[in-house]
Amino acid sequence: MKLRWSPTSPFVRKVVVLMKEKGIEDAVEKEKSNPLSREDRAATPSPLGKIPCLVTDDGQSVFDSPVIMEYLDTVCDGPEMLPKSGDARWTVLRRQATADGMIGSMVTCFVESLKKPERQSGGVLAHNKGIVFNGIAALEQEAASFGETVDVGTISIAVALSFADQTFPEDDWRTDNPALAAWFDAFDQRPSMTETVLVDAQSFE
Repeated sequence: MKLRWSPTSPFVRKVVVLMKEKGIEDAVEKEKSNPLSREDRAATPSPLGKIPCLVTDDGQSVFDSPVIMEYLDTVCDGPEMLPKSGDARWTVLRRQATADGMIGSMVTCFVESLKKPERQSGGVLAHNKGIVFNGIAALEQEAASFGETVDVGTISIAVALSFADQTFPEDDWRTDNPALAAWFDAFDQRPSMTETVLVDAQSFE
């Protein structure tokens, strides 16, 4: 298998963290892609021109991150990262959806920040920042139940919170969300997280 990959993408990071937690990195070849490069986007097997994109051994393209994570969890050995059925499955998927929505809004803020100051939309930035911090507040309410669980949901949440630190470095979300902060600070010490710290997209080549 081959993964179109960039160390700048939080969506890619989710997939790589899962690969590390399942112990399957050796089964997936990484192929570097720069999401800010028009040529790289055109070369990505996904018809959407986005990463991550996984190319299976039989040549099929699997995208995007939630589908890739479920595919790898299904076809590869290692700890189960997504329950197959029942309430537990829907809880994990809901948590992943919350985190992915937060990440999507932060990517929107990043793209907006690339514009000249006079062309940036304060409304777009404020709206999407609000989404992120609403998500954080919601996760605080259930953080006590996360425990030491490592699954698609908690991986996605940890990556989203790390990306929030990078996207909004001057904002302190921890003070108002102590349970979530304590959980994240512990999860963030896992090797799968410390080995996948994101690179600034504007400095990536």
